Amino acid sequence: MKQIPIALQSHLQQPATTWCFLMRVACVGRWAGTVLGFTTLDADLEYDDGKGVVRYRSDNGFKPDRLQSAADFSVGNTDMSGWVTADGITAQDVAAGMFDYAEVTIYRVNYMDLTQGHELVLFGTCGQTKTHQDAWTTEFRSLMQQAKQTISTVYSLTCRAEYGDSKCQMAFVWEPGVVAAIGSDPRRMITSSGLAHADGYFDLGVIEWLTGRNSGLQSEVDEFLANGDIRLSLPTGFPISEDDKFRIREDCDKTFTTCKAKGNVLQFRGEHLTPVADTAISAPGAYIPSVDSA
Repeated sequence: MKQIPIALQSHLQQPATTWCFLMRVACVGRWAGTVLGFTTLDADLEYDDGKGVVRYRSDNGFKPDRLQSAADFSVGNTDMSGWVTADGITAQDVAAGMFDYAEVTIYRVNYMDLTQGHELVLFGTCGQTKTHQDAWTTEFRSLMQQAKQTISTVYSLTCRAEYGDSKCQMAFVWEPGVVAAIGSDPRRMITSSGLAHADGYFDLGVIEWLTGRNSGLQSEVDEFLANGDIRLSLPTGFPISEDDKFRIREDCDKTFTTCKAKGNVLQFRGEHLTPVADTAISAPGAYIPSVDSA
């Protein structure tokens, strides 16, 4: 049962009301500790929900579409839209993953009398986020979304282990590198110095940025050449600059053939011989997160 402070409930029952939505976003990952506030009001508000005072900005504002919540096991969801500004949330912040898996709380308050407290409307996490010109849109997903995720081992044609973890047991080393030159795409193509390996050595590998605007973020390598040229699979959140430092490691494509070639076939964590009706259909595979070498 939803609980609403008596004073706020009395106000909401009046013929004319002065309420608005507040959205509190607690970021994770690289932005852990950062709390963002947005409001549907046309003026900024400062409000303490018990976790500290947060400034809820109107210039980045947000517009929730079709708030959905049910008492059954369906996932509560809505799309929330806002705007990017030069001194607030930028398109590059969004592209770099500022909203990824962030904790979201939506309140309803009486903006003329914040002492009445708040109604907790929704609580959950951010889903897919995208930008278009000067606007951003993010999905809100209630905690019921987590109950629908697979947490047990499933069949897969590719290896489910993370490269170098306790199940894979392949040893690897993070190697330091420095950006010596920027290619035609400053968010995907660079030339590095300090790496002496054959073509393809770091293909499908991982780069972790140590300095620069992308510091703390990771990128997957699409192609590595012996002369130090590196092409990333996806653009970085921010443009890469010369002299940016990073560390890079190899990885694999999670297939049985590659695991066999590396001499690690006994640790392969997939069912590559599982018959499927259509060979174009693949079962869930593994992702490439950050793991430290043993």
